[in-house]
Amino acid sequence: MKIVPLGIDRNAPEPLYYQLKQIILNQISQGIVKPGDLIPAERELIEIHQVSRMTVRLAIQELVQEGYLVRQQGKGTFVAQPKIRRVIGELRSFSEDMSFSGRKPGSTLLDLRFEHAVGQVCQALKIGEGEMVWVVERLRTVDNGEPLSYNQSFLKLPEGTSLTIEELKQEVSLWALLARKGIHLTDVEETVQAIVASRRQAELLKVNVGDPLLVIEGVTYSEQGVPIEYSHNVNRADRFKYFVKKAHQ
Repeated sequence: MKIVPLGIDRNAPEPLYYQLKQIILNQISQGIVKPGDLIPAERELIEIHQVSRMTVRLAIQELVQEGYLVRQQGKGTFVAQPKIRRVIGELRSFSEDMSFSGRKPGSTLLDLRFEHAVGQVCQALKIGEGEMVWVVERLRTVDNGEPLSYNQSFLKLPEGTSLTIEELKQEVSLWALLARKGIHLTDVEETVQAIVASRRQAELLKVNVGDPLLVIEGVTYSEQGVPIEYSHNVNRADRFKYFVKKAHQ
């Protein structure tokens, strides 16, 4: 990545670090540098722009904090992948979110089982302890298989409706598969909380233990207002940008 040495004005009221930050931001927004590009080392930026080490560090630090750059230990600082927009409380699946962002969704099936529901699952689906539910565990990926989300779906399906491994491997979207079975989902309630990655979560999502993650729990309802799915999604915090829509009441 080449940072063109233009734009630093020592007579301007803006701090030098802020000017350097804007130079890098402009090159990202104009596509001169692209996601995944390695930016010059600290010493090189100092020489290019004839600024102090502190100026460079402040500019890079803010760009990392704001999600435009990402540091990789032992490798350097890179232009971050653009974050994927997701609207909280909007009925749109992971596959739809990826397609809306111009990305290719993927899914790796980790487990499918039929088991007795307990605890939070019963409360969310409004069923009795011990009733049978389908459990689908998947790793949701994007483009070339980059893992973004670890998903557990607990489903109370109408009697006589089942799921198979073959179906789930062929259909990326669980909701699309349910629609083909005559189950149409129309409403969702979601909650969001921040956690840090456990060892298993870190292994699945290719992050470090202790990295920030966001958990989205949701209950999705059928046209008849019956809760069909309780989902527990662990998402990489560095790859999503969340929005909340509000209407005047």
